[in-house]
Parts: sequence; C-alpha cells; structure tokens
Amino acid sequence: MTPVKSIIVVGAGPVGLLTGLRCAKAGIPTTVLEMLPEIENSPRAAVYQPVAVQELDRAGVLEDCRKIGTSSTKISWRKINGEPIVEMERKPSKDEPYENLILGQHELAEVIFRHFKNCEASKILFRYRVTDIVQDNNGVVVTAETATGTKELTATYVVGADGGRSTVRQLMGVSFDGFTWSQQIVATNVVYPFDKYGYSTGNQIVHPDHFCVVAKLNESGLWRVSYGETPASDEELRERLPMKYEAIFPGPRPLEYDLKMFSPYRLHQKCASSFRSGRILLAGDAAHLCNPFGGLGLTGGLLDAGALGDALIAVIKDGVSEAILGKYDEIRRGIFQNVIDPTSQANLRRLCETDPDTVRETDPFFRSILQADKTGKEKIRGLGQLRVSLIENET
Repeated sequence: MTPVKSIIVVGAGPVGLLTGLRCAKAGIPTTVLEMLPEIENSPRAAVYQPVAVQELDRAGVLEDCRKIGTSSTKISWRKINGEPIVEMERKPSKDEPYENLILGQHELAEVIFRHFKNCEASKILFRYRVTDIVQDNNGVVVTAETATGTKELTATYVVGADGGRSTVRQLMGVSFDGFTWSQQIVATNVVYPFDKYGYSTGNQIVHPDHFCVVAKLNESGLWRVSYGETPASDEELRERLPMKYEAIFPGPRPLEYDLKMFSPYRLHQKCASSFRSGRILLAGDAAHLCNPFGGLGLTGGLLDAGALGDALIAVIKDGVSEAILGKYDEIRRGIFQNVIDPTSQANLRRLCETDPDTVRETDPFFRSILQADKTGKEKIRGLGQLRVSLIENET
C-alpha cells in the first residue's frame, strides 16, 4: 500500500497557518507544530496589500478578516505636524478588486487558525520545539522536544514558517544574507482619536527622528502606531514612549490615550540563499525579512503561502513533478530580491532620510503617484507584480 502523503508545517503564525490551511482544505493530512503554548499575541504586521488580500480570499478566510479589520481607503504621507505631503486613494476597482486590509497579525493568525481546525485533515501541536530534521527519498522525520519528552513525526514534506530565527532554516544549513538597520521599531496598539484630527486609515510620517506608521485597526478607536527609535533596552524604550507620542500625536495637551500593546523589534533586510532543500521548504520570515514600512513583509509571506500551497497540492494531489518546488524557490526568492527588498528599503529611507519639505518633488515614487492617471494609480496600488502563478493557465 502506498503510504499517505502528508505535510508538517513548523510555525503557527499567519504564513504557516495559511500554508497548512490550503493543504488541509485540499485533503492533505497537515500537522502544524508551534513551540509556544498558543498563537503569539504581539503587535507586529498590520497592513496587507491587495495582492495578499487576494490570497486570503482564495483560502476562504477573507470575510472573517473583514469583520474584525478595517479597509484602508486612503494612504497619506504626512509631515510631523500632520500636514499631508502626498495622498493616494485605496478604493477597489474592476481591475484591482481587493482593498488594503488592516488587521493585527495575531488577529489574522487566529482567524486562519479557526478555519484550519475545522479541516478534517488538520492537526496543531503546541509546545513542540523542533530540534532535528532528517530526510531521504521517502520522506522526512522531524524530532521535537515537548512537555512529555522527545517526539518523532514523519511527513512527506516539511515547511519552515518559524520566523526570522528559523530553526528549520538553520537545520537546512542555508545562509541568511543581508543586513540589520541601525534604527529600531516600536510597534504599539493605542486607543486615540486620530481620525478626529483628519488622519486617514493609513498614514506614514516623514521625519528623521520620529518617522512612523499610524494605521486604524478597527472601528472602536484602536490604532497601530509603529515608530522609529534608537536601539535600547525594552525598559528604556518603554520609558521613552510618552516622549515619542508627544512628538507624533496630533491634538491638545496633555495627551490622553490608552496604550494596549507595546512591542519593540529590530529591522532586517535578509534573504535565505535557498527556499528549498529537498523535501524541506521555507516561507515567510523564515525565508526573508524586510522592514515593515509599506506593508511588504507579511504581504510577501502570505504570497509565499499561497504559491507554496499551490505547489504542494499540485505535487501531492495532481501528480505534478517535484520540479515545481524548485520553481517556487526560484520565483518567490527572485520576487523578494528584485522587488520586495529594494521597494521596502526605499519605503523606509523615504520616511527617515528625506526632507519633508522637498520630498514631494524629489522622491521618484511620489512623482510617479502625482503623474499617474487613474489606471496607473490602480497598478501602483495593486502591486500585482508580487504575485506570480506557479501553475500554468491559473486564473
């Protein structure tokens, strides 16, 4: 009897869960391993470009995401005093039918998790810390440390979606090339009436010291404010938060706000030298990292999940050659290196390395927005070049 083909996904973030969901919905036995006791609850990514929203729709989770998130109908680049520099509409159109979705990363993970658990072919194991992976021509053996001892699990393929410090990537032995920015980011969730002061659902502040993103997370007044900082301890950064808010927030003083979440992290621009080693594949932050300005980090990861889901389903269910897994590596790695990495670097430099008073005239991206007609602006908004189909003739 031919053994049942199955998949192990390491990492229960949005990318791992979306990959697992796509495979489980196709009837492929899929187990997700997570070293934490539950879905991680921290304010990281929050903005998803239309091309990634399309992947959420393909997986059948978009409507649930829309119920708790918001749609960014306009993005505004502003001076520190709130004055708009450039604005761009984000309304869906016939050619670009998806919106910019704003939703906390942990909330997105919870939505996908609920759908994943409802699949008959799904299983999730928390407190499983992967320590070794061995593969041969027949499959993969994953060793994990658990609360009850060492466990071994077998599968046909393993997907590493276990973040920037990926154990799977380290066990593959591939390099993680790039650099770390000198700046640090502090991501916060805060209740404050930015819309009362004319702020759009999505805003980016251009300033050398206080560059930041201000995005509306829901209709209850919760906003994501992610701002640049000098690297320091979490305690020091927490002490500096009132000063940063004082510089960034509009409105009368003294400020009155309700801080809900606080999460500092470093910024990296890195890419694995390969997203595939035999039966082991990488996706999301395990494969590549970029700064969050412009919403390209998790957007790229969700596109990885969609493409990898397509490839694994094609191999396991449709008998397509494993060469498509090499195609996944080549194409998705190329998109990061040639599009996401340089674009995200330019997004950050635009905010912290330009003059707010002249950037409207000097920045090539701003000039392209100002000069584009309606169709051109829709293409700029849609970022369709980030998604490339691995399956011939897919619509």
